[in-house]
Amino acid sequence: VGGVDPKQLAVYEEFARNVPGFLPTNDSTQPTGILAQPMKQAWATDDVAQIYDKCMAELEQHLQSIPHTLAMNPQTQALRSLLEAVVVARNSRDAIAALGLLQKAVEGLLDATSGADADLLLRYRECHLLVLKALQDGRAYGSPWCNKQITRCLIECRDEYKYNVEAVELLIRNHLVNMQQYDLHLAQSMENGLNYMAVAFAMQLVKILLVDERSVAHMTEADLFHTIETLMRINAHSRGNAPEGLPQLMEVVRSNYEAMIDRAHGGPNFMMHSGISQASEYDDPPGLREKAEYLLREWVNLYHSAAAGRDSTKAFSAFVGQVELGEREMHQQGILKTDDLITRFFRLCTEMCVEISYRAQAEQQHNPAANPTMIRAKCYHNLDAFVRLIALLVKHSGEATNTVTKINLLNKVLGIVVGVLLQDHDVRQSEFQQLPYHRIFIMLLLELNAPEHVLETINFQTLTAFW
Repeated sequence: VGGVDPKQLAVYEEFARNVPGFLPTNDSTQPTGILAQPMKQAWATDDVAQIYDKCMAELEQHLQSIPHTLAMNPQTQALRSLLEAVVVARNSRDAIAALGLLQKAVEGLLDATSGADADLLLRYRECHLLVLKALQDGRAYGSPWCNKQITRCLIECRDEYKYNVEAVELLIRNHLVNMQQYDLHLAQSMENGLNYMAVAFAMQLVKILLVDERSVAHMTEADLFHTIETLMRINAHSRGNAPEGLPQLMEVVRSNYEAMIDRAHGGPNFMMHSGISQASEYDDPPGLREKAEYLLREWVNLYHSAAAGRDSTKAFSAFVGQVELGEREMHQQGILKTDDLITRFFRLCTEMCVEISYRAQAEQQHNPAANPTMIRAKCYHNLDAFVRLIALLVKHSGEATNTVTKINLLNKVLGIVVGVLLQDHDVRQSEFQQLPYHRIFIMLLLELNAPEHVLETINFQTLTAFW
């Protein structure tokens, strides 16, 4: 325990100059004691540092505004500890320190009780929120990372903390929670009515967000779809022994709930099953297969061309019609006019890519000397191009912030591919080849988990779709 003495440091410096397996360095420009020299912090005035500095200044203002009579109050002490954590995160400037700060802020909010001084409690909550908002800033760690970590804290914290409905409602109202993930967790935690604490908490949260303060919270039944569905099931199966207030609460939300169910028929699960069933609909309009074949061939050529651009963005613009040249492709062919035609286009493209793979694999059967790597490359030539087209269409569908449209399209396409797979297996049976389907699923999962902001906002729903 303790610091490294000069003799020990000399050993490390010797290793730095004489790395085993490499020629020793005689670089006279390298100063002695280089390992002992701290790195200069060139980031002291960047955006993240400024965000931390502003956060620290606001916390200090809040602390100075607290009356001296409350100086020893546990919540005042907690605010001083929070300020120290911000200072640590600001000085260390790494993600681990930021995560520690985030967890401290979330747990601090969850630990707050309404029995304290009202003004101090309000200030206490405001301070914890401003820290989380600072971390959520796009110049710092961004909303996707921050919301994911906050939701994880809510899910994994101890029971005595996680059911603080006022704190959770505050986080949700300030858009700091991934509602899809939290909704699923809350529905599962009720254990079909066996976990009474979770049921009571869910009832309180639904009442606050969807009844009492609906207009303020800007929430809809879709945000708590699984939670409401579980509460409905508990109420229906309770046989007169439902938790107090549950039947009345369910009656209040029933009208909105029924409307939500109708909307959910356009949700992810419905879209996937719809795609599977539509994959067996072969009564295509005259000429559609020829149009789809032409467009697929054009896209494959664009994808493999030198002018495709990074991630095929230029090829995609020319193909779909986001720039001036686009109108002569998919829009002009009429493929994008209706959802039915889009669905049929994806089904036909999947079938054609699969058929090309079968033909390529048949070459190896007729010519055993053929190089297997070359055969697979022929299959991947079309499959990878098709997958990139799917990923780009998912990425650019709807508005940038409209994740529902993107996830619905992804689930529809996955359903279509599964439907084609099932039909193919039924027809070919023992001659069925999994290669094209396996390649589509693997490459599509990789494409949709690229480090891009648009895709990061749908990471959880994407993984759920593949699950």
